[in-house]
This record gives sequence, C-alpha cells and structure tokens, in this order.
Amino acid sequence: MRKSCNLKFQILMVKRYNCLISVLFLLFPGRVAAQEPDTTKYTGAEGIEQQIENMAERSDSEFDYTDWVEETNLLRQRPVNLNCGDENELRRLFFLNELQIANLLDYTTKYGQLASIYELGVIEGFNEKVVSQILPFISLSPYIAEKFSLTRALKYGNTDIMLRYQRVLQEQNGYVNVSDSMRLATPNNYYVGNQNSLFLRVQYSYKDYLKFGFVGDKDAGESFLPKSDTLPKGFDFYSVHLFLKNIGILKQLAIGDYHVQFGQGLTMWSGFSVGKAAGSVVMRKRAPALRPHASSNEYAFMRGTAATFALGKFDITAYYSNRRLDANVVKPDTAQSSEEMVSALQETGYHRTPAELADKGAIHEVAEGGHIAFNGQHLRAGFTLNHVDYDKAFETSDALYKKFLPVFNSSAYLGLDYSYNYKSLTLYGEASKQSDAGLAVLQGLSFSPDPRMAFAMVYRNYPKNYANNFNAAFGESSNSTNEKGLYVGMVATPFTKITLSAYADMFKYEWLRYQVDAPSQGREYSVQAVYNLSRRGDLVLGYRRMENPLNYAVAYEKMNQFGESKRDYYRMQLNYQALPWLKLQSRIEITKREAPLKNKEAGYLIYQGFQIKPLEKNWSWSFRYSLFDTDSYDTRLYAFEQDVPYSFSVPAFSGQGSRFYILFSSDLTKNMSVILRLSQTYYSDRNVISSGPDQINGNYKSDVKAVLKLSF
Repeated sequence: MRKSCNLKFQILMVKRYNCLISVLFLLFPGRVAAQEPDTTKYTGAEGIEQQIENMAERSDSEFDYTDWVEETNLLRQRPVNLNCGDENELRRLFFLNELQIANLLDYTTKYGQLASIYELGVIEGFNEKVVSQILPFISLSPYIAEKFSLTRALKYGNTDIMLRYQRVLQEQNGYVNVSDSMRLATPNNYYVGNQNSLFLRVQYSYKDYLKFGFVGDKDAGESFLPKSDTLPKGFDFYSVHLFLKNIGILKQLAIGDYHVQFGQGLTMWSGFSVGKAAGSVVMRKRAPALRPHASSNEYAFMRGTAATFALGKFDITAYYSNRRLDANVVKPDTAQSSEEMVSALQETGYHRTPAELADKGAIHEVAEGGHIAFNGQHLRAGFTLNHVDYDKAFETSDALYKKFLPVFNSSAYLGLDYSYNYKSLTLYGEASKQSDAGLAVLQGLSFSPDPRMAFAMVYRNYPKNYANNFNAAFGESSNSTNEKGLYVGMVATPFTKITLSAYADMFKYEWLRYQVDAPSQGREYSVQAVYNLSRRGDLVLGYRRMENPLNYAVAYEKMNQFGESKRDYYRMQLNYQALPWLKLQSRIEITKREAPLKNKEAGYLIYQGFQIKPLEKNWSWSFRYSLFDTDSYDTRLYAFEQDVPYSFSVPAFSGQGSRFYILFSSDLTKNMSVILRLSQTYYSDRNVISSGPDQINGNYKSDVKAVLKLSF
C-alpha cells in the first residue's frame, strides 16, 4: 500500500515539475531579453543564503539566525557609502575581499568620489557580478564628514517602530485544553502561554553616530498576560541598547546589550559569523570591535558597557558584561555537598514549560576584558584578554569524549591576532591560550594574483582541551575544540561570463566526539560553476561531497563500530530578472547518502520562486512552491527563504511533500508599511507532524507572520 502511494505521489510530483519547467522555459532569456531596458539587473545574495543553508545543515539543534538577519537589514537600511574613504566602513560589505577594498580606496584617493555605479567597472576586482551583488547595500551620495552634535542628532534623527506577530495555525498538543489535574500530573507536556509570538522593536538613530533602541520578545508558548500571579506579565525577553560612534577620540560606546568581536573569532566573538560556502572563498574576518544587539536572540550577546578609543594608530577597547543565562541546574547526589551545579547552558531562549522556566536565568555570568589593536598601513595586530566567571560550578561529565575539556567555572583567555597585506597578498591569524588549558591556533592566507582570480587557505589547530563559549572561529564544528584541519579554496573568472569556484576542507579529530567513539577524520569538497546569462541573471551548477565519521551498532556486539557517512549534493539553480518587474529563482537539488549497514538513500528538492515588484508601485509579492522527497532525515535538504524583517526561515525538507510561501509587502503611507507572510508544508507520508507539545495531529503545518513598520 505504501509503495503504491509513493508511486502515485512521485508521478504527481513529476507532472508538477514538468509544469514548472515549462513555465521556466517560456520565461527563458531568449524570449524576453529584447523587451526589457538594459538597466535592469539581477541583484541576488545567493552566496550569503548558501552560507546559512550550510550552517543549518551542520547544526545539531535549532539555531537563531536573527543576528545575521539584523546585519543584512542594517546594510539595506543604512547602505555603505563607497565615497566615505573609511576602510572600516567599507568592511561592512563582507562580500568584498582585501584587494577590492584597497583598490576602491586607492581609486577614490586618486580620482575623487564616485559619481556613477559604472565607474566601479574600471576598478580592478569589480566585475559585473560583484557590482550586482553589492548593489542593494551601497550608495554613491557625496560624502561630507561632519562632527557629531547631540543637538543635531536629537533634532534630525529617525525613529523606527516594528511590531511582528507570528503563529502556527494548526493546534499543537501543548496548547490543548485539559483539566488542571492532568496539567499537574504532566506539567511539561503543556505550554504556559498561547500560540502567539510577538516581537516589538523601537529604535532611534542619527546616521552612523547614534543608535538607541528597545526590543521586547515573546515566543510561542510563553506567557504574556497570564491569569496566574506566579508568572510575570509582559514580554518574556527585554533588550535595550545605546550605541555612539565616532565622537572625537571615542570611536565606539555601547551601553546595554551589545556584541564584542575581535580578530578571527578565536578568543572573543559574540554573535553571528559566516563560514564556508560554495561560490566564495573564506576571507579574513573584519571585526568591528563593538556593535549594538537589537535582535530577538536571547543567548549570544553581552549586557553591560564597552568602549573603544582611537589614539593615533591604536584602538583600545574595554568591555564589561554582567548577565544571567539559562542553564540546567542539578543537585549533586552526594552527602558531602549540597551546592547546586550546572549540567549545561540552554541557548534556545524558550520559557514555555515549568522545566524551561526553572532554567531561566539560573546562572550568573560575568565577562570582562579588553583589546589593543595597532592599525598600520600594511600590518594590523591585536592583543585580547578575556575573563569569564560563573556563580555556579559546572558538573563534571563522565562522558569519555569530554575527558579533556576544562571546567567552565572560571576561565581566562589570552589572544594575539594579526593581519599583513602586501599588494594582493594577505596573511592573517590568531592564537588563543586558555588558562590551565590548551593553545588554539588559526592561520590564513588569501592571494589575488589577478582581479579575476582569488586563492585562500586556512589552517586551524584546536586542541581537545580548549573550550571557549565566546568564539566563532572558522571550522567544521561550532565549538572550536578537538579539531585540526586545512581548507583550500579558489574563485576564478576565466571567461567573461563564467565564474568557477572550488574548495577542499580536510579535518580530523584527535579525540572522541559526541556519537563518535574513536579519533576520526572527515573531508568536504565543493565545485561550482556560474554562467552569466546576461546582466539580468545567472545559471549555477554545483556539486558538494561530505564525508563525516559516525558510530553504528552491530547486532550482538557490545561496543559501537566506527564508520563513515558519505553524502553527495548536486544543485542547479537559475536566478533571473525576467522582466523589469519579475524576478525568478529556480532550483533542483539532489542528494545521495551511503553509511555502514544502511541501504543507500537519496532525496531531492525542486522549487520555483517568483518576485513581483511593479515599477513605480509601492508593493511587491514573493512566492515559492517546493516539492521534496527524501528517504530519511539523514538525506534532508535545506533552502533559505525570504522572510519578514528580523525573522528567518531555513526549513529542513525531509520525507515527502510540498511547501509554499507567499510574502506581500506594501507601503501604506510614506511612514507606514506592512509585510505579510503565509507558509504551509504538506506531508504525504505521515499523519502526525513533530512530537511532544509541538505535535500536530495532521499532515499540514501553516505559519502566518505579520509586520507593521512605522518610520518618522
């Protein structure tokens, strides 16, 4: 019966896919190119989207990408002025490499400020693809430096207010009405609040000099206006930030919630950091030192105060953070001690059940330190000191893979980072020493012998006894411990319309890991070709292979056996501005997996997206329809989706079914806009979605989001 249903489903999907392909070919470049003005170009950010998809794939748990959403929204709201002549400001365009930034600064110094976007074409390193990528995030207005004036900032600043509402339309088990006796018997099976999710953000800003904001967030399942007096009223999470910049020698001042980012992310880095992805090479992190935290991420930020002072060629930063973190607290099972201990920190920010509420703010964290940076013409060097202290001891784990990890109770880190650039060559790196523990090292190189070619190499050695909660260094795993590896990548444009990219990442773990009961190694390879169809779009062909270690069980064997999981990914994607008001995005992705004692598995994802924005209109539509069929969760596929501001969607497609989303945006008035989003996933291979309190008894899951934005 199941085989018959699967066959019918596959036939249905093939028919639908044929329809999508037919539509695609009807809109192919040859049919529409002559009807459009030459000024229309495709301006996608598929490189960033691929990085997010790769990060979601590697994460074992749900990850909050709102920090990344915040970064891209800030770039759109406050584009980088290419005429500013400020290298640190240009570094906000993390698409650009060292050679491109240096050549841009050299051009504006010699010939004056840019008057047209077409001038970028004569600067080495800026081809049509690069210009299309940065176009949504830049401006070319005449740049006039001004001194900060508080009176002018308070008089001419802008206020932005955003309110977001979100909920799942289907009823989930955690929200059903049950008797009080049943809730008392199994309290963690039911949520204390309703299904509504609310987010409020208010921010006042004046250019790049002043930002002051407030954030309130309530996740689905958390209480807002509870009837019980034992639960607090209002938002579950509050955040406030004040950020000042470039006021005399005061380069940056952060009060409230903020991020600290130094060097290559090995010693001290809070917040989001990009990694490896097809179509680009890993570059030196260009840390801003401090930046405000204005998202709903409840874990990865600092709370306190920090400042950076510019003294000649030196930048001196000091910070202090004092906050409470969610943690699972346990009592020792011994008569000798009655003190509570922490078994693990909780990063989700969810407080929906009695157990999650008990973890809220259960541990007190104090982080303090500083950074001294020298900024020379070719050489930059930095020295970082970071100290972290917790008011509760961390429980010692009996797990063998944690045997060498130091206890987090109180740790100090000493880091040294540098970068040296000479013409088209950049060397950079960082070393970090943990008190009474390991020394972690990262060394990178990037080289552009020609504007049409770039090479990159990154070596890292993170010992098994190095552990740091404040790091985001490059690596295969997210915790920068027990990993040694070498990454080599390149991007080349051998012909005007063709861009080739490839990377190989070889890594090994010298000690055991979670669910890997032996020292092991892995590899990842990627090759991608981008064919520029015209100024309006491109065709992407990509292949990626991942080889990762894993345990597997053999019948009648007491110990796990050790093997390797091999996964192959094949992707074809079309990004095309078919008409001045119509943008298309199509993808076909296939994955195959082999693992010991398991049958070969496969899966595929097909989608067709449309973005409609009529010229001289104040509204736009985005729509995507996806079909997927995978043999198991191990062959799941990820796809980044457009979403409302300060929210994200990177669903994992596994099983059989379809999904669509519709996004509508409209400016109701000059100062008011609304964004609406509806998404729905349909599964043909199950009648129950998820489990526990999130379980839906059915095969549909629908999400609705609505955003109201006010600006004045």
